[in-house]
Amino acid sequence: MPKRPLDITIFGVLFLIGGPAELYNIIKTGWTYNPKFFGILTTGIAAQVVLVAQPTMHIAIGYGFLTLRKWAFYLALFYAADVLTSSISSFIIFGYGRIRTIFIALLTPYVIYLITRRKCFVR
Repeated sequence: MPKRPLDITIFGVLFLIGGPAELYNIIKTGWTYNPKFFGILTTGIAAQVVLVAQPTMHIAIGYGFLTLRKWAFYLALFYAADVLTSSISSFIIFGYGRIRTIFIALLTPYVIYLITRRKCFVR
């Protein structure tokens, strides 16, 4: 049996921690944030669905990374594509913003790195 990849394990733990932390922030703000989904601003019930989906995806990705599931690789790419699309569209529309710039700067190399490590997801 191959040795467990430390980097994927660390990412898995971080995603598992990030999910509940994000849910806490959503609840703390009273569900008032209108998130974007692939660059499209959501409101009302659609916003609440997206707000619940984001921490749920973090937890699912974390579990998938820890168990080295192939679907976790694809879910992580999907989620990164959503965040990158939303961040880039916000950057184009609203200009510089610290958080969106950090997302763009960090998610791009993360996606490249994840693609290079795709063979770690074997189950």
